Amino acid sequence: MAHSPLLKTALLLFAFTAAPLGWAGVFTSQDGAFTLDMPAGWTQVKNAPKDSVLSLQKGSSRIDVKSVACTTETCIEKKITADLADVKSKKMQVVGNSYTGEEVKRIEFSTGDPFFYISFFTPKNDFGAGYFLIDGKAYSILAKDLTYAETDLIFSFISPVEKSAPVALEMNLNDPRAYDIAALPAVHEETLDVTIEAPSAQEPQAAAVPEKPAQSAAPSALKKKLAKLKVRTLLSKNMPPYVRQLGRGFDVLVGLMFLFAVLLGAAGCVRPFLRRRPENLPANPNSLYPIKFVRLYGTPSLIFRAKDNQGNVLVSLSSRWDSLFLFSGLLLIALAFIVMAAAGLGENSGLLPLSAFAYNTIYSACSLVIPLGAVIFFCGIVWSQLVLREITLFDRKGKKAAIILQKGFGLTHERYEIYFARSKDVLVATRKRFSLRRSWQLFTREGNALASLTERSAWRAVARKACGHLWGLLRADYDIDGQMDSKGVIDNAHTAFDRFVCNIDKPQALNARDLLAAALLINIRDKDKWYPWFN
Repeated sequence: MAHSPLLKTALLLFAFTAAPLGWAGVFTSQDGAFTLDMPAGWTQVKNAPKDSVLSLQKGSSRIDVKSVACTTETCIEKKITADLADVKSKKMQVVGNSYTGEEVKRIEFSTGDPFFYISFFTPKNDFGAGYFLIDGKAYSILAKDLTYAETDLIFSFISPVEKSAPVALEMNLNDPRAYDIAALPAVHEETLDVTIEAPSAQEPQAAAVPEKPAQSAAPSALKKKLAKLKVRTLLSKNMPPYVRQLGRGFDVLVGLMFLFAVLLGAAGCVRPFLRRRPENLPANPNSLYPIKFVRLYGTPSLIFRAKDNQGNVLVSLSSRWDSLFLFSGLLLIALAFIVMAAAGLGENSGLLPLSAFAYNTIYSACSLVIPLGAVIFFCGIVWSQLVLREITLFDRKGKKAAIILQKGFGLTHERYEIYFARSKDVLVATRKRFSLRRSWQLFTREGNALASLTERSAWRAVARKACGHLWGLLRADYDIDGQMDSKGVIDNAHTAFDRFVCNIDKPQALNARDLLAAALLINIRDKDKWYPWFN
């Protein structure tokens, strides 16, 4: 019968964790070439076939291993291909790899010898059949009445027997026979043609120069390890199909992630040594400007605290589920790709001595994490682009001072309305979407323009889209062009924790209450992100 991937995974994990609790022992083949560790309940068949080297049985389940007249990998690969065609011709169902789709599974022993096998079933029985090489000898194996997961697990327990290396003979110097001259080889005297002259007394005898030990012809262990690192790709044939289809794109993607991590680390090291902007700016003591903003961290909601020059305080509260979904989805996808890249490097270079079963388990887990991260990330995109936003401002007493509502959006613009609780005034703010630099416009309810706010630096905007804000180095600053030819700024502190100041040269041109609400809206809607983003 066929098995679902979830059932197979559950059985495989259960068998892998529960097997050591009731381990029966190790069964060795008759020729001593390999061993097979089996769980409790398995026994060796007494009346085994004549050509069998190992036969085991547990209830109706049975495993038979026989010797085959093959000595090369090509030979056993042809045999498993012929068996696969024979199984299909008899209308039996073949179970392929759940993640790669391959019908013929291939694993390797610790010695590098190959093992090919297939899994198939009839309406009454499950089967697993294959061929493997050990030390130039070929064997066939047939498993009956074992599930697909059990077959994969048990086949991975076949281990070639390591041959003991010859022990070098050592001589005990305390043994009298160690000084027996008769035991030494005979030496024949030869006549020397050259006459040996004694050195003259005037010429001092040159000091004997110690000979340098001959350099070993074999490469050093360090060179061997460096040679193993020369891999052409991080891809593995056991990775999920949608990852293998990326080809070199997978290597490029992992390389970009590595460069981003290096760039983020370098920015974090440089940031403490850069000069910070002064926060205590000269101001008119009778003016409400400048207005200082600080983001408060530690809660699921997005909270900013604004304080003007006269000590009036407002606190804004808004949800940030879109950012949480986006960050969580990207984090899951990035971690899965990093783990697969590390496993691919270890598998292709041989630096990580794991079995094929272990590598397949890693790739299978990552193949489940990536779609999960993609779904979460997609939910974040939908939330950020389609769900209408709401921001509430509270005064010092906890009463609502203003409410900002998103009233609509189109392909090029978004529209927000700011309602003030006491004065009942209404302001309209519009945002330009998908622009190189962030751009906002502020109007009265009647449509009269109050101010335009535009991001100051184009290069900083482009760099932030590709690299994130890099510990605050690329956070956005804005220039304000208001009515009565007034000029103002929203200057960010460019630190890892978001802080900024809003100021204007003509306080009478723009109400501080209006500009405070607009500045909060801009920094909440266009929040600088740690990761690359098109906004």
